[in-house]
Amino acid sequence: MAKNKKLKSYRKANEIKYLKYYFSKEKNVFIYSIECIKTLFMHPSLLYASGSHFISGYPGSGKTLLMNHIINNVDKDKYFFYTNIDEFNQENVFLLDIKKLFNNKKQQFKLKTKIGNRQLYGVIFDEINFNFNRRVNMSKEYNDVFVPLVDFIVSHRHQGIPRIYFIGQKLELQDTQLISLFKYQHDIFKTKRRFRYWKYYESFTQKIPVKIKILHRIKDVNDQFIDISKDKIKFNWQDLTTYDTFALKKLFNDLKDYPISPNQNILFTKQKE
Repeated sequence: MAKNKKLKSYRKANEIKYLKYYFSKEKNVFIYSIECIKTLFMHPSLLYASGSHFISGYPGSGKTLLMNHIINNVDKDKYFFYTNIDEFNQENVFLLDIKKLFNNKKQQFKLKTKIGNRQLYGVIFDEINFNFNRRVNMSKEYNDVFVPLVDFIVSHRHQGIPRIYFIGQKLELQDTQLISLFKYQHDIFKTKRRFRYWKYYESFTQKIPVKIKILHRIKDVNDQFIDISKDKIKFNWQDLTTYDTFALKKLFNDLKDYPISPNQNILFTKQKE
């Protein structure tokens, strides 16, 4: 009992959130998660740990906003990021074209890990459901990009890239090879909305996320995700105003309008009457 009291007071005093053990029925022993211990002493949150991350959540839950929050919490004078979508209004975030970087089943370019006095902090791949629909994972176009992406994830430490952030919806929607390479999952399971976009987007009136709850998970020795901790993050004004929530919309700007014949309009009007 005395040991338990000391452990509880130690956790409270040092705000230990990530040290957790789980019971393995197969081996009948308690196994400590080494990665959690590393994170406890080396990082303020699992969000900033080295390795491959998957940020998940339902549409509009604040996934990209969370990524922007991470960028804002990293020293801009010391570190920089790459991203595949031009959505972050940040001087230390550089755009890359995923289909140019990965093509013909090979990585075509090496990413710079130092620009000026800044060191590479991480690479961001947003909207992976949009880029990698596993329904077509047998097609040449899919694998021309996907195969070198998998090789990139496997070798990212050897290329001097400490972190990779993937942003998408449900874990079950992702390609199984990607899932096997994710080290951490950060699932947004609750979102509180308050402010409205019209404060900085005049043409949009939908409420935006201002506070989220996240479930942090990590791979165990059996390659299964286990729950580590829950976290609350409150977004500030800088988080809300330094990213473009309509960035994906730009990809469709060059498309022609779908043609509608006058007869269709007449039929639609008659049906309404």
